[in-house]
Amino acid sequence: MEFNELVKARRSCRGYDGAEITEEQLSFILEAGQWAPSPLNLQPFEFIVITDENIKAQVKRIGEEARQAVIDNGGPGWAAKYGMVFIEEAPVLIAIVVDPAKGGLGSFFGQPYGAMQAASACIQNMMLAASERGLESLWFTFFAPEKLQEALDIPHNL
Repeated sequence: MEFNELVKARRSCRGYDGAEITEEQLSFILEAGQWAPSPLNLQPFEFIVITDENIKAQVKRIGEEARQAVIDNGGPGWAAKYGMVFIEEAPVLIAIVVDPAKGGLGSFFGQPYGAMQAASACIQNMMLAASERGLESLWFTFFAPEKLQEALDIPHNL
């Protein structure tokens, strides 16, 4: 597929058919993430591949709590319409963990977000790789980071 077609074909998906992801497909997606640009090539991201149903249920609960907090605090009305069932339906979740200490030289110039920007490029690469393989994906951000950090046993400095 031509690059412009690929970019235009990629969609955020909130419904999955239960088909499994092959090891080859998963490896392709993870490798695409690793090739993302990063400050000083520090690659400040790590991946947690989640297939365990209990952990998916925890991620779903954390997403539902975040959605409710948005609603309770006067957030946009559209937030209420999005269910979280897709989290458990997806064959695999990939959590991107960021090390802010690997943000490059930006801290010397008042630019402290190098690691997060690199992780964003990583996620985009992964989503495009999934689309290229005929798979759908979603950049899921509806969660309180500290709750997900605890659920996935992510160190507090990441």
